[in-house]
Amino acid sequence: MKKKSILFTAVAGMIYLGTTSYHGGAAADGSLNRTGADGTTANCAGSSCHTGTAPAPTAKIHVDSAGGVPVTKYTPGKTYTIRVVGKHAVNDEFGFQFAAVSGTGSGQVQAGTYGTSLPANVAKHTLTGLDLIEHTDHIAAISPADSFVRSFSWTAPLTDLGNVSLYLTVNAVNGNHMADMGDVSANISMVLAPYAATSSVADVTTYVGVTAYPNPANDAINVSLSGVFGDATIIVYDMLGRSVAKCAAEAWQVSGSIRIDMSELTPGMYHVVLTTGSKQYHAQVLKQ
Repeated sequence: MKKKSILFTAVAGMIYLGTTSYHGGAAADGSLNRTGADGTTANCAGSSCHTGTAPAPTAKIHVDSAGGVPVTKYTPGKTYTIRVVGKHAVNDEFGFQFAAVSGTGSGQVQAGTYGTSLPANVAKHTLTGLDLIEHTDHIAAISPADSFVRSFSWTAPLTDLGNVSLYLTVNAVNGNHMADMGDVSANISMVLAPYAATSSVADVTTYVGVTAYPNPANDAINVSLSGVFGDATIIVYDMLGRSVAKCAAEAWQVSGSIRIDMSELTPGMYHVVLTTGSKQYHAQVLKQ
């Protein structure tokens, strides 16, 4: 009687282990890349993993500059904040796996490096040359009660490697520690193109009567309007085409220069556009 009980207990334990999820991360526990990077096609709903068929969670990747400004391009060697987000209407525990790579298909390689300070229940695990950021334990939903957020730093490659692809898989589980039909997954990816700065920057950049100086700039630039007459509007754009500074120059000011504060702008190239009447004049400045 005692032997049968022991046998039953052992068999039950084997069944449980065979159907449990990769609780500590797919790379760490199962040597699996489920992100979609490096030619992989299966997410956490693939074979030998979670197999749910319920509505999938949402998965989002956000990339911010040091100043909290969303970006879609990277500057070689610059450090950014990666924020991964998952959401599900029913399941309230989450796992995830993230990768940053360059190249295409099965020839993709690691792109950039991660900071050593990672949030709770998150670790870096290296698999086939790729550094994967993933959960080390289930991540409980936060307010709002159906979502999770984890942030970590990523430093772009030191040289221009062309497009960098970011991959994320999010797994929303029902919390029973079993890989069953109630666990659901979703994948998402985004591409960061290299930032194309000009090859050289002159001390002063002049376009058709408009001069912006000093260049490179630190806290402010002076826009000289010599030779331009009438009311004018000056708008400074970042390289994503977003307006980041603006001022209006009345007619009596136009023959002089206008100071534009750039102290709160992140380092990078900016495009200065002066509009007067139906004409536009342009200059580029580099903020250090």
